[in-house]
Amino acid sequence: MPAGRAFREAGAADPGKPLDPAVPCRRTVLAEAGLTPPGVWGRIGLEVKTVQQIFVAVAVLWSFGFMAFAQQQATALATVAAGKVISLTLTSGGSGYVVEPGVSITGGGGQGAMARAVLDGDRVGAVVLVEGGSGYLMAPEVVVDRPEDALDGLPMDVVLVPKLTVRGPRGTAVRVEWATGLTGPWTAWTNVVLGSEGSVLVDMEAGSEARFYRSLKRVPKGGPDGFVWVAAGAFQMGSPVGEDGRFFDETLHEVVVSRGFWMSDHEVTQEEYEGVMGTNPSFFKGATLPVERVSWEDAVEYCRRLTDRERAAGRVGLQQAFRLPTEAEWEYAARGGTTGPRHGELGAIAWWSGNSGSQTRPVRQKEANAWGLHDMLGNVWEWCLDWYGSYPAGVVQDPMGPASGPTRVLRGGCWGCGAPYARAAFRNGSAPTYRSSNLGFRVILAGVR
Repeated sequence: MPAGRAFREAGAADPGKPLDPAVPCRRTVLAEAGLTPPGVWGRIGLEVKTVQQIFVAVAVLWSFGFMAFAQQQATALATVAAGKVISLTLTSGGSGYVVEPGVSITGGGGQGAMARAVLDGDRVGAVVLVEGGSGYLMAPEVVVDRPEDALDGLPMDVVLVPKLTVRGPRGTAVRVEWATGLTGPWTAWTNVVLGSEGSVLVDMEAGSEARFYRSLKRVPKGGPDGFVWVAAGAFQMGSPVGEDGRFFDETLHEVVVSRGFWMSDHEVTQEEYEGVMGTNPSFFKGATLPVERVSWEDAVEYCRRLTDRERAAGRVGLQQAFRLPTEAEWEYAARGGTTGPRHGELGAIAWWSGNSGSQTRPVRQKEANAWGLHDMLGNVWEWCLDWYGSYPAGVVQDPMGPASGPTRVLRGGCWGCGAPYARAAFRNGSAPTYRSSNLGFRVILAGVR
């Protein structure tokens, strides 16, 4: 069956093309729906305001004849700081407005700033900044659309149509499907990439039939055994002031992870390490215990050899490689969509000083987070790819830490750590040659940068 047409207020720019979660579209688009490549799909939040489309024809005759308005265009000015538009000042509200006018922000050397006008009677009462954009060298021009011309009254049809809101992590690629019954069959309708407030869709072609809708996020096929897919998205990295156990270097800031990746659902075990490297340096011995006493350099070499082995076997393509996660990728995955110190009760999700018996424990014995990842907190510290350094300010995309430094990042706490260290936001670091019985790692499979 042919796909429907979606009138979008947020979402993918062209649903007929592969989705790029790094560039969520915020412009209103009227576009034919398309299909994404086949894959495994999971449910994601969906609100449907109207399920059945109802047509009401209303003949409205304006009997008061010609209406004249005193019309004047509203004006506003922008203020820029640190390359972003930080505020908009209304200099004139104009007059004669019937509907909210559009607002465009152009020039100034930057891009991405967005705003909307709010009416107060027939005047613009405020111009509200929606997105600050980036790269602005000077104040851009703010143009508020002119009031619409007064019109003679004409008959019109009023059509009530389904309005849907899809909610989920920012940057998530979603397919929306419809059916005439709850048991299907389901037909692909459109694809969207979620913005920070979800995506709003209006079905203009439902006709008079009842329709049911569902939204699914794409999980690619082909992940290695023991790995889970971590979709692209955005999150608040660090911790808020007042979080119990917080340290000074956990400055809260927004991070966008623009590309999804496969992450091992457990720390690398001694059996896995020995199968690739031919040795087992661990102090606590056991095939299913996490490998420890490995340096950052050892972990990087393990990733290199594992990539070579899997490519030679045809299980990994040339555009993919195993590596350590960046610090941002690690915390994004560890949180699993949560915002608190940890994703569950400490004793249920982690081996720490209060329950470990002063040793490592077999992997996958504690509760996983919502994304299927075990032992993100406790058991052994986990090496990350980055050099340790201060967090950047503002919103950042795919941060990779400083270019150099004396210490590499460690995350997650360990079997000998207290509760303040077993938090998603806690940061640690050590020399890349350092080895310890409380220090291991886990790997991800990602596209080659």
